[in-house]
Amino acid sequence: MKTVVHTLERLEVGSPVSFANLTLFPLLGDAGRRPDYATLDEAIEAGWFEVSEVSRAGSVPELKAVNRGDRAVFMMDGEELVGTKQNRVLNLTILVPSGKTLVVPVSCVEQGRWSSQSVAMDVSPDALYSKARLAKMMDVSRSYSQVRRPMSDQSALWSELEGAAKKLRVNSPTGAMSDMYAQHSRPVRDYERAFHAADGQSGAMFAIGGRLVGLELFEHPEMLRKMLRKVVRSYALDAIQAGESSGDVPSAEAAREFLAELAGGRAETFPAVGQGHDVRITGERLTGAALVVDDRVVHLCAFRTETEQREDPRSGGGRIASASLRRRGVA
Repeated sequence: MKTVVHTLERLEVGSPVSFANLTLFPLLGDAGRRPDYATLDEAIEAGWFEVSEVSRAGSVPELKAVNRGDRAVFMMDGEELVGTKQNRVLNLTILVPSGKTLVVPVSCVEQGRWSSQSVAMDVSPDALYSKARLAKMMDVSRSYSQVRRPMSDQSALWSELEGAAKKLRVNSPTGAMSDMYAQHSRPVRDYERAFHAADGQSGAMFAIGGRLVGLELFEHPEMLRKMLRKVVRSYALDAIQAGESSGDVPSAEAAREFLAELAGGRAETFPAVGQGHDVRITGERLTGAALVVDDRVVHLCAFRTETEQREDPRSGGGRIASASLRRRGVA
């Protein structure tokens, strides 16, 4: 956790940029060494990295990643892989070493299909939207702590996807998250085009309707530039779900407070899937995860865990503090 704290303490919060109800605070910091690994998109497109089912029969919570290249491959928490028997998202961030084959933990985001569409998975331009990613992260952290396995609550995720599809008025024959993005492609693209990486930016903090939601941090501005589009799209889907919410912008002080709370969170460290260590962070109002390799924070993501304020029926309509998301069991 010392590496994570040191990294967070060196960050500066830049001037916010807003589009509609979504605000991005650039996170600026000292650039570390230039990454010597490829993104999932780059490696699959180049043909030396493949993700497929673990066997002919397949296994919903697992996929097989084969790295035939001479560089490691960065797979980001929440990234979507499409094809084979059903679409999945990654349960955590993984750095797959060169020349290695790994079984990677995933969650299904297409409940109504279990039939092969392809031999290998393709990488999607999208990632699990932030509300669902928060819930998945909490489940994975709990599973790590209880049974030392990074598993999600698959039933809870399917329920969340069903609710989001209904709210977005999306009709999908297989209950696929990809159909949410496809049927809202124009507004998602509008959000995507509104945000660009600033000089020296290695991370981003996001707010929807004036409320801080989460952050994404990479070890180098080059990785932020490569991944920003996918991250923005994931928050855009939440912003669209929020509808005509407030366009208020949180203060820079609130953003810095979020970073301070994250640095002060309780940490548990586990051997990573692939290279490094997986640091799971919990606080009173947040949850987070960081992949640390050779004393470098390769990737960190975190989310606020409180829901919107609600009225206390016992107090004559007064307000009570935001409640934490309900705890889910482990699948």
